[in-house]
Amino acid sequence: MGCGDGFISENLFSRLQAKEVTAVDINLSDNQLLQFNESGIGIRYVRELPDNGAYDLCMLLDVLEHVESDAAFLFGIVNRYMDRKSKILITVPAFQAIYGRHDVNLGHFRRYSLRELESLVQSGGLRILSSGYLFASLLFPKYILCNLLNVGGYSEGVGQWQGGRFLTAILEKLLTLDNSLLIALSRLGVKIPGLTGWVLCEKPE
Repeated sequence: MGCGDGFISENLFSRLQAKEVTAVDINLSDNQLLQFNESGIGIRYVRELPDNGAYDLCMLLDVLEHVESDAAFLFGIVNRYMDRKSKILITVPAFQAIYGRHDVNLGHFRRYSLRELESLVQSGGLRILSSGYLFASLLFPKYILCNLLNVGGYSEGVGQWQGGRFLTAILEKLLTLDNSLLIALSRLGVKIPGLTGWVLCEKPE
């Protein structure tokens, strides 16, 4: 849920030989739906949640902040699509202190600290397997640009990055290193703040 322009879905699931993947995003255009579903990579792209079905893994990628009743929505997903021992991965924008005009224009109701995100999932009986932050290098620039300078006051939608191949490659390397370090430290119990919070949970038996 929150598959965006399909980049994450394709990269995560392209190596799996046997898979049944449903990728959902309400912002997908008609052209994107047609293009993605004709690609032949075994991922079904839709704008609406499927009627039912149990999945080994559910992913809510920057979704909960768009939902006013986040707890009710989350546990509706858990009860509808998760069997016992199924897992769910959730990412959210971090830190209400940097909530600003850009969040409003993106349709965010809130941002979360990691403690708040962990409390939310535990309140519904999910068991936390691991958690942490991502994009530590972007946290301070986000505050400066969006909260102090009011840059990025509107959203251009998914799939609109026009930075060019060279700049894209550099940023990809830097952000990959950033996140690899944060994930490694989180395994040691060190949670360095970042722009995104994440938690991986399991539905107990």
